[in-house]
Amino acid sequence: MNKETIKGLLILAGVVLALAVFAVVTTDDGWHKLGCVFRALMHGIALSNIRAVCL
Repeated sequence: MNKETIKGLLILAGVVLALAVFAVVTTDDGWHKLGCVFRALMHGIALSNIRAVCL
């Protein structure tokens, strides 16, 4: 990979991360829901069931 490709990927990752943080911050009780999702994933809850468990 050349430097331009790596720079592009880092910029893209930064934009995606910024959008994800913005989405969490602007939702009602977003940090609590995000923590619930991470705890559910760590305890083996299936991705299809996380909405029912956390939201």
